[in-house]
Amino acid sequence: MEFAAGQLSHVGRHYDFSLDGVPIRILVIAMDTARLRESVTLEQRHAEVMESARLPFNSRNPHMQGVASALRLAVGRETGSDRAGELLHLDAVRAPVHLFDAYAMANMRLCSATVGETMKSLSNPTMSRNCLPHMAATIKILQPTLCIVQGVEVYKTITALMTSRRQLAPHLEQARLAGVDTLVAAFTHPSARGIHRWGRLTGVPYLYETVVPALWAAHRLMAGRPAPAGNATVQQQRRPTVTNRQPPG
Repeated sequence: MEFAAGQLSHVGRHYDFSLDGVPIRILVIAMDTARLRESVTLEQRHAEVMESARLPFNSRNPHMQGVASALRLAVGRETGSDRAGELLHLDAVRAPVHLFDAYAMANMRLCSATVGETMKSLSNPTMSRNCLPHMAATIKILQPTLCIVQGVEVYKTITALMTSRRQLAPHLEQARLAGVDTLVAAFTHPSARGIHRWGRLTGVPYLYETVVPALWAAHRLMAGRPAPAGNATVQQQRRPTVTNRQPPG
């Protein structure tokens, strides 16, 4: 087993932005990087994520494809591979801002354990519990208005930080997370297997039947509008017929 410690988070330069006058702070919470690189700084992590931003959608790995789709939905857009759909036009910023520079991503584990130099993770629940205080501190600093949790095990672990929980829609709840009032949208990981995968845009019923309605509901709530009954906005997206059978938690 190989081990690498000190892998810090990504915080976009425009993380704390406003959309139509409404403050938006989106935090994506995943498990770990499964990469053997120690002492990764905030600047290095930011550079990695922005390198992915420069790639066409289909050239990204499934995880970052899923992140792109989630961010588009969270700001009220449809999924897609077009570049224009990933750009924000913010007040007082002359050039368009990529969505990857307008969110934060923090891993539950700030370290990785792998099989040799492969990306097969050997991380375990003990590592998650040990890193939980660091996640709590991160949330308190970033004060997210929406947390997008990627992975069933990540969601199970982070519930230890959640109080005052109220279900708003399938896969979406209002909660006090590490003392911060926020929306929490919990899904499988974008690169999950079978029908629970949602990193691509085709052949992924989980994306259109689970992720889309939850994040559009979250967007409406952040904008101060009630989520439509039954999440009717999902009708604007193509919906495959296979349904999801494994909600997180």
